[in-house]
Amino acid sequence: MNLIHKFDHFITALFFFIIITVVATSYFTFKEFFAIHNKRQQEAIIPLFSLITSEVISPLSISQYMAKDPFVINYIEQDKIDQQTILIYLQQVAAQYQMVSFIAIEKHNLMIDSNNKRTELNSDKAEWFHRLKKLPPDQFTDIGNAADPHLYFDVKIFNDQQEFIGFIGVAIDLNYFAEKFRQFQQRFGFELFFVDAQDIITLSSNRIMKTESHHRKNELVNINTFPWYQRFTDNMAQGKNTPVVATGNNELIVSQMPIRELNWRLFIVAPPASKQAEYWQLFFSKLVVFVLVSGVLYFAFAATISYFKSSLVKDSQIDFLTQLPNRSYIHRQYQQLAKAHDNASIIIADVDLFKEVNDKYGHNAGDEVLKVIGKKLTTSLRKIDLSGRWGGEEFIIILPEADAELAKRIIERIREDIASYEFHPPGEASGFFTSVSFGLVQGPLTKSNLQTQIDKADKALYQAKLNGRNQVQVYTDPRQD
Repeated sequence: MNLIHKFDHFITALFFFIIITVVATSYFTFKEFFAIHNKRQQEAIIPLFSLITSEVISPLSISQYMAKDPFVINYIEQDKIDQQTILIYLQQVAAQYQMVSFIAIEKHNLMIDSNNKRTELNSDKAEWFHRLKKLPPDQFTDIGNAADPHLYFDVKIFNDQQEFIGFIGVAIDLNYFAEKFRQFQQRFGFELFFVDAQDIITLSSNRIMKTESHHRKNELVNINTFPWYQRFTDNMAQGKNTPVVATGNNELIVSQMPIRELNWRLFIVAPPASKQAEYWQLFFSKLVVFVLVSGVLYFAFAATISYFKSSLVKDSQIDFLTQLPNRSYIHRQYQQLAKAHDNASIIIADVDLFKEVNDKYGHNAGDEVLKVIGKKLTTSLRKIDLSGRWGGEEFIIILPEADAELAKRIIERIREDIASYEFHPPGEASGFFTSVSFGLVQGPLTKSNLQTQIDKADKALYQAKLNGRNQVQVYTDPRQD
């Protein structure tokens, strides 16, 4: 749990560091040019980058981070989930970033957002899920909710096996975008047009451009319908690098920049001004520096995520005391063994009279017993074998491709090794010995029969206890007696 808190704090700090670094880099990169232009032009560049970063790039970054959050991936992979836990997580994200957050979980046929709106994925309202799932990209922007249009940032979630398990992301009210861009236009006189890969205007500074989605039919606005865009593309086709576009009796300065994270283009349209061409030439030349810095920060961010994820996964799979795999890891690893092997012997081991050891010598001595047994299991088995702490003083051993006779010989050797080991508690005049009882069952390996085999091994273990402890008992099917 401490690691999770450290992870959250570190990611939050890193996120703000990236934002500050991007803004600072933008400022110092353009400082040289700003010195030769008037104050109004100086004020326009940083707010433009800040606007794009905070209103367009930031929601996508938040969605990408959520899609890689180990808590989200591991939790929704469970057979049963508490929808309230998911809702609390989404509401925390929504409160922190002032956006609607959502998740669509394929395994549980559920979509839920931070407003506690819940939808079954097999309903008509979730057609977007099945449509986007089939498409190759890992992230999308989509306008949905006809009654209250929002721009959704959808990012696919993949498990450790790179299998698709759902979508997660955030959504922003289009009215919010329109107001932000309108304020920018009023302040600097620039119009902004965000265009997707199909040349459809998704966002604009002068009004919300209506978009056609798959569950409603509205006006579709294509950038090709604007005269200035037609002249701009003509200039590009003719090799003219001038950003000045003549439309009738008017002239406009048109520039474009890619937003690769969304596969969009941003068109900046402004009335002519002195040295405006020089302005945008420098703007795009310095953009290279911005992209390089952003790339370095991105890879640093990705490496950090990978490091914390590896540490978190390792901590979640290993029992702290014995350093053996824990029960949840055994369950997952069993599925892999079932794919690679046809049969196995499964053994449940239980320390004899363990409570008496704790009562007589103290819990530290009991912990030492468990650690020694864990170490002996680790050093006594084959590379293909699997051992772990099952709970309390119980251990589990899985021996692939080992029949009952071979498995019993292996376990007998381990049993004798443990029984002959003398423990020396601090402060005690003499040491003590302990023993372990084993229940063994041999059978086919299938993905669904682990619990069945464990139940049989438990019965054999119970019989070993009845027979006097410190022995290996092989399960015998009563129907074969």
